[in-house]
Amino acid sequence: MKTLLFGNGINIQFGGSDNYNSSIILRAIKNTKDSDYPKHIIVDDPSLILSLLGYLFLEVRDILAHRYDSYAFTIDEKQSLEDFIRRYGTCKSISIPDIGFEDYYLIYDLFCYKKKIVNPDRYDIREALKAFFLYSIYNRGRVNEIHKRYPAKLKDLFSGYDSFFTTNYDMNVEMFTKKTVNYLHGAFNIKAEVYNPNSLRNQMSDSPLKGYDVDVNFFYLYSNALTTYSGNQKLFRIKQGMQANEAVRKFAYAYHNDPAIKSSIEEWENDTNSLVRNLNEATRLKASDPDLNFDETYPIKDFEAIEGTISVLGLSPNNDTHIFKMINDNPKITKVIYYYHADEEKSQVNKLITSHPLEYEDVKLVWKIYR
Repeated sequence: MKTLLFGNGINIQFGGSDNYNSSIILRAIKNTKDSDYPKHIIVDDPSLILSLLGYLFLEVRDILAHRYDSYAFTIDEKQSLEDFIRRYGTCKSISIPDIGFEDYYLIYDLFCYKKKIVNPDRYDIREALKAFFLYSIYNRGRVNEIHKRYPAKLKDLFSGYDSFFTTNYDMNVEMFTKKTVNYLHGAFNIKAEVYNPNSLRNQMSDSPLKGYDVDVNFFYLYSNALTTYSGNQKLFRIKQGMQANEAVRKFAYAYHNDPAIKSSIEEWENDTNSLVRNLNEATRLKASDPDLNFDETYPIKDFEAIEGTISVLGLSPNNDTHIFKMINDNPKITKVIYYYHADEEKSQVNKLITSHPLEYEDVKLVWKIYR
């Protein structure tokens, strides 16, 4: 079996500078001036999100000067902070669009610790920041039209693979090849569970969708697209639905078959902890209707089942170390082919892939062949 895993590099190659990080951020800023900007979804007053972006950027100097080190509490946050300083610490000058849009989430989290901003405000503001960037990435649908610029010869490249996985949110390769693509980090056309009225989560009494109107004209802002600075956070979100279903299935089975456990679960109905009350309700709903499930919208099981050779194209080792770890930990993979853009990527990939034979190909030569 031959698998292709591809990232934003293919969009940049054929879609041009519109897909650069700097373009995404500058367009996000410019979009707020549009008369049809979806204020009702992102933020009532767009000047607030622009001010937030400015405030976050102003913290970069202090972050690089290690004045934020004490606000990184978890191992994940500390590692992400170290990586941020490594990547930006040597820049002679830096501006707002020079910062990776996902890196702004790290700055935001640290800023919240410093300013003691807590939920629900912290969550709501972060969701607005996410929608601010997604609206720009979608680019009024232009991101899904890049395949129109693909040369016909590119089909020869794709024809050599049995399965496809991507970290992109767009459907270009799927529309071009007419083959199924698995979206590891979600896709603009796939709803997040919180917006699916049929999911187990929305059958519960505190359904987050209750009283909420989804504007279908901006469906992509309700998608399961993952945007965050941490690979571990992405992996947690990817596995969340699967792990929740496994847990509820076990509780529902015990609820049916063990009277003592059933009695204990029923006592949780009036627990002071809302999470415990929700577990009680989810278990009883699942016990009464085994077909009810939390959504599993990320193809993690399929990715973990990959066998044979996997080729990685247009995916930086900086951004998604969790994916490289899953590749490295999969004993069914027999070889990894990494298409590098810059020589320094090789040393990074060497550290991430240690369990499989590893080959390198210059991606610039690939684009010369399939043009």
